[in-house]
Amino acid sequence: MRILKFVGLATVSAFLMATAVVPARAGNIALTGHDDDFHCDFGSSGGCTQLAALVSFARSGSTLPVLTFDSGTELTGDLTTLGVSFVNVNPNTAASVTASLFDNTKYSAFIVASDSSCGGCDNSPAGEANIAAQSAAIEAFLNAGGGVVGLAGANSSGYYSFVPQAATSVGGAPSTGYSATSVGTSFGINAVNGDPTHNLFWDPGTHGESAFYQVAEVNSFGNGTIPGPTAAATLICVACTTSGGVITGGGGGGSPVPEPSTYALLAAGLLGLGVFSKRRFKRS
Repeated sequence: MRILKFVGLATVSAFLMATAVVPARAGNIALTGHDDDFHCDFGSSGGCTQLAALVSFARSGSTLPVLTFDSGTELTGDLTTLGVSFVNVNPNTAASVTASLFDNTKYSAFIVASDSSCGGCDNSPAGEANIAAQSAAIEAFLNAGGGVVGLAGANSSGYYSFVPQAATSVGGAPSTGYSATSVGTSFGINAVNGDPTHNLFWDPGTHGESAFYQVAEVNSFGNGTIPGPTAAATLICVACTTSGGVITGGGGGGSPVPEPSTYALLAAGLLGLGVFSKRRFKRS
């Protein structure tokens, strides 16, 4: 009887150890080379529609406000028009960008406005560096279920440094030739054609790009640098986890984060072991 109890406890301990290292929640990441904030502000229906879709994807059903980093008014003006509640921080003021901002009990996601090198967008490399400096807090925010949206990095080589395992962008994107992939369509993320666009991305799993990203939108023309028939224009990572600045899991590649059913299974297992142990005790 004691041996049975020991085996039961060992099984539970092993299961707990296997699952405890994986966050109970994980966040969504969306990155695009389109400066949707700029074009939506000037009346682009495609830009507004895509911005709304990316924000919705990152929020993953949460009704909490979003945290925005916008040194101007384009992104915040767009969100007001779209009816998305937000709290804005000017990233150019380093003292304002603190670790405590990245609180998933207050915010469903954070969004970074496009880099000023797009030719009219708001954020500067200095402000983007202030955000990236909070990498540990951003990692915790994502692992706790908070989402991330990064817009056009344009000609700023360090723009996406605020993203865990920063995406590698490639400039020179055309304004047409975009189409949504089946992945993008499944999340309601549309393609944007006709708006001047500023960067593309290497395919997931290449050039240091995390294999956990999925391509939501492609460009059929490319820019002469990225080989192949298409180039990634919008990337998403579903239910991503990260550790030490590296994406360690996501629904788009590798092993997805355990679903709630996994925890239900654990609860059932614990209950079953308890009943089994109780019955054995009565019989002894």
